[in-house]
Amino acid sequence: MITSIIIPNFFMNKPGKIITDGDEQLWFAENCFKRILRYTKDFELILIDNGSVHGKDLLNEYADILITNDKNLGFAKAVNQGFRRATGEYICVVNNDIFVYQGWLEALIKTFKDNPDCGVAMPALMKQTKRGDEALQITEIDLTKNFGKYGKGAEFGSCWLTKREILDKVGLFDENFKIGFGEDRDMWRRMRIAGYDTYRTHETRVFHQGNVSMSRIPNRKSYTGPNRIYLQKITELEKEGKRLSEEEKIQIRSQSDIEYKGGLSEK
Repeated sequence: MITSIIIPNFFMNKPGKIITDGDEQLWFAENCFKRILRYTKDFELILIDNGSVHGKDLLNEYADILITNDKNLGFAKAVNQGFRRATGEYICVVNNDIFVYQGWLEALIKTFKDNPDCGVAMPALMKQTKRGDEALQITEIDLTKNFGKYGKGAEFGSCWLTKREILDKVGLFDENFKIGFGEDRDMWRRMRIAGYDTYRTHETRVFHQGNVSMSRIPNRKSYTGPNRIYLQKITELEKEGKRLSEEEKIQIRSQSDIEYKGGLSEK
């Protein structure tokens, strides 16, 4: 049984808080890939280069399937490219600032076996450190708290697993979310409409640095701001039972951009 692991990448050759003299995104990605290889069985690694300024050699070294874009198409479009190339029964989406530990994938798959209505399985987060360099030195994660328990209704878009058959029912990411923020919450919403739910398992934990890529995108609020408005609009409309067409969603996204800019001009 193969699991398809999809990881989008956008290397900008910029330092950060952990790596101050090099490309922090590249450093996190390399360690992310290494740990997946070390702690995972029966998988294919689908890497997307979303218009990076460098890092091609690294992606070529680790990818079973490499998708290359000339520019940053945004998180939703990039992951959708991976969805379409995936061959696994299970499909896992991972941010490249995630570090996994022994048994991580097995625990996520077990979540589906233990919860018949599971549409998405997510790991809990480790609490032993908030720094990626320190997380790499930890060989065993603390699983004593809540082990064996599941958190229904979880919301975590940086590492999650679903089944291909479920994705076929609920559809791919809505690409109107553009660069990032909100496409995961929209998918969880559609999962619930389809009768599934999201679960966090406490039988594994992962390290997540957070915002390694998104924080470096210029004018990121010009994307995340309209995305919040767009998500709110489509959620309210579909609560009333309406199913929006792609044309309607494009129009609503355009309206969301206008509203966001209008709100800025009023400040």
